[in-house]
Amino acid sequence: MTDWNKDREKKIMTRYRFTLTIRVIRVLAACLLLFWVYMMAVNIISDANHSERKHTFYSKVAMDWKQPNLHEDFGGMTTKEVTPFMTQKISYPITRKVGREYQAVGEVQLEKRLFNTYSTLNIQRFEPNTESIYRFYLPENPNSGTKLSGQGNPNVWSALDKIHEGTVGEMSFSTKSFMEPEELLELLKPYDLEVLWMPLYTGELKEFKTGYGGGGDSIELSSIYGLTGGREAGDDYMSESKLSLTEEFMDENKAIMLKQMENLLKNESQSYYENFLGLDHLEERHNYLKENDFSVYGAVVTGPVKELLKLKEEEQIRGARLGELDYWNWE
Repeated sequence: MTDWNKDREKKIMTRYRFTLTIRVIRVLAACLLLFWVYMMAVNIISDANHSERKHTFYSKVAMDWKQPNLHEDFGGMTTKEVTPFMTQKISYPITRKVGREYQAVGEVQLEKRLFNTYSTLNIQRFEPNTESIYRFYLPENPNSGTKLSGQGNPNVWSALDKIHEGTVGEMSFSTKSFMEPEELLELLKPYDLEVLWMPLYTGELKEFKTGYGGGGDSIELSSIYGLTGGREAGDDYMSESKLSLTEEFMDENKAIMLKQMENLLKNESQSYYENFLGLDHLEERHNYLKENDFSVYGAVVTGPVKELLKLKEEEQIRGARLGELDYWNWE
């Protein structure tokens, strides 16, 4: 029997450490391989289901309806990531239209988790503390029919009068009565302006309860939908198209909005369109629009400031609010 000594002990310990290291490396390599295979499977399943593209598309639809004058940046990059917990992280830049050009204002950030309750859609703005100009007042009480007033900024018109004519801007306003979209476009036809968004009356306070505010004899709803250019996508969500909000495409815009509402109601869960997309009372609003047609009570417009100033003379317009300004970029 060989005598035990320090040299032999050192050799055994060295061999043991080497063997243990090899085993650890093998285990780590196997774990990394399994993780790589798992992540590959997750991405393949996500791509096969077109789920990331679907979430991106419907987030844009929700933004069209709920966020006046917000648009995806057509030249910007959409970033996508799938985490090991199958959370899909998506972001894309957004803009606002002032005149004929678009200004970068922030980005949309989506986190679609396995459970819609914990999924989020956030709009991160570069200037988060600026007061929104997009405030619209109902022309009458939906239950009693009593005429209501609107609280606009009384200094809007004097401010516009002092702004150099080589400037473009955006403005929101309410109307003194409910109008068909075509009727409001006809009212604005004499002015060199572009209509971007119109607040829709979808049965609030009459067909369903929702939050509202105001003072005196005015009512401002806390959650509204708006009519804008209709957005469609192919079955795989690879291709998208969006119409402009003009009289020429008005029938198509209405039909597309109803179609997208029906698609969400039919194919997605309530937690998906309410908790994730933030589309409250979707079914009630869809039913109201389908049964009562489309009725608007204001608009967001953009154009030369001197054209905006001319709206002061329109008897139907009230509650005007001035938004962003930019150097002349109009044709």
